[in-house]
Formats: sequence, C-alpha cells, structure tokens
Amino acid sequence: MRLSVGLLLVHILDHVSDVKSSAVPMDEVSMRDSTEPFTWRTIVDARLAEIALDFGAASPALGRAMAEAALAPGKRFRAMLLLIAGEATGGAGTALIDTACAVELVHTASLVFDDLPCMDDAQTRRGRPTTHLVHGASRAILAGIALVTEAMRLLATARETDEATRARLVAVLAGAVGPVGLSGGQDLDLHAPKHASGIEREQDLKTGALFVAGFEMLGLIQRLNAADRTNLTLLGRGLGRAFQSYDDLLDVEASTGTLGKDTGRDVVGPGPARGVLAVRDLSSAKARYDAQRIEIDAILANCRFDSRPLALYIARVLPISAIRAA
Repeated sequence: MRLSVGLLLVHILDHVSDVKSSAVPMDEVSMRDSTEPFTWRTIVDARLAEIALDFGAASPALGRAMAEAALAPGKRFRAMLLLIAGEATGGAGTALIDTACAVELVHTASLVFDDLPCMDDAQTRRGRPTTHLVHGASRAILAGIALVTEAMRLLATARETDEATRARLVAVLAGAVGPVGLSGGQDLDLHAPKHASGIEREQDLKTGALFVAGFEMLGLIQRLNAADRTNLTLLGRGLGRAFQSYDDLLDVEASTGTLGKDTGRDVVGPGPARGVLAVRDLSSAKARYDAQRIEIDAILANCRFDSRPLALYIARVLPISAIRAA
C-alpha cells in the first residue's frame, strides 16, 4: 500500500500524538539541512520516536540511552535517500519507512560503538556528549547491541509487506552489519595496514555496505527490475566511498563546532593513522573525492527513473567538489 506523503504523515502522526513530550527535541539547524520536503523528515523522526517508546520497557536507563542516541539531531541521510528514491520508483509506503528507520537505527548503533574509548574515544557526537560519556561504556555497548536488534525486529514486523519479503529484509541488513559489512570494515579500519586498495575496501565495508543494503531492500520492497537494482548497488558503493572520503577530509579541515563531533581522530586516535589521508596527501585525497562524486553523478544519470530529486539531495550532503569541504 503506497500513500501520498501527506497521508503518510497523517497516518504516522495519528499514532504518535503523545510522543512530543518524551522525544528528544530536534535541532533547527539540522532540520534545515535536509533539502527533501520537510514532511519526509518529519515522518522519519515521528516513526523513530514511536519506536523508541518501547526501548525502556525492561530497563528505563537502557531505554534512555538508546532513545537519546536514536533521536539525537542528525541528517538521517540514509533514511532520506531511501524515501526519496522510493518516491521516484512508485511511491514510498509504510514498509519502506520502517526499512529506512531500521537503517537509521543500525547507523546510530555504529556511531555509539565508533565513539567508545576502545575505538575512537570520542567526546562529542551530533553536538552532544557521546553515549558512553553520559551513560557509561557498559550501557553504551548494550544500547548499541539493542539498537541493532531493534532494527532487525522492525524489519521482521515491517508493515504492509509479506513474510517472505520481511525475511529477506532481515537477511540483507544482517549481512551489512556482520563480518563482511560494518563490523569487518571497522576492524580493518582499526587494525589493518594502510594502502590505497585497502582503504577502498574499508570504505566499501565500513560505510558502503549499509548504503548498498538500503538500496537492496528498496529494490525488494519496490519490486524493481534487475537493471535498476544493479544501478542502485553501484550507487550505494559509490556513496560509501565518497561519503567516507569526505568525512575523512572534514576530520582534518572542519571544526568540532561545525560538525557536531570530534575532529582529528584519524590522526590522534588510538593506533596508526586511519582513513584516506593515511595513504594520500590532502591534495590527492581531494582529487580522489572529486572523482568519486563525478562517478556518483554518472550512476544517477544512468538510472531508469527520475533521479533528479535524489541527485539534488545528495549534492547538499556531499558537495560536487572537495574545495567546499571546509
């Protein structure tokens, strides 16, 4: 069942009229950061807030840690990509909204883990103290695990789709989190020797796997043809490489105040230097990012659906040129 954006908004907000008082308030700046109509962002945040109401059912303290991480201000980039692409491929229904929110929960969990003292030992995330600073490392770890399992549960009970599709959605997202996805990529990022091809492999696993999984799940829900699914897989991989390269550049060129998170971690964090700047100088890294952005636009131009809204949104998050990185 696919509804208009307006009807979807009414449908969701009808179920979360009591959420406003308990949800973490959104940051106006991050709200304006989204170029897609405000309604999509509102739908994502409302659905996440609805899901978060059950986080503290057994342990209120754990629920607070999970909710604060999941509802903290952020771009919701991965969710927005899926909903914008969904609109362009027949309309985004509630199954796709649940899928987009599941991807956001996994992404949030990855940030909680990434910030831990044994990883990046970060102090700030999304303009706020990191989860382990507020709630302690042990609860942060449990919150991250629980966010991943809640994402899987959300897919297993996704609205308005069949059981076979739900099972496939769970399998796809689980694969993106595991040893050939986020977990494997993070391990390589922390411990593997650094060389150009290895960095690209890290980008594909640590960052690209979740983009690719999101688009693969979009293809399942929208029943896309093989050509569109293949193109979206290429787009997800390209986004993972460009997003991580851009993030590495911002790590050395932007400020904590601008990004809302710690900077300089790739150089001063535990272990050897990490990221693209471990194998390239700044000029070369920027040139590589520019080439990756050109590749993304070429993939978008090859889409069989109207990819212009998607291209416009991506350009707001990943500028065409790294010269604008600072």
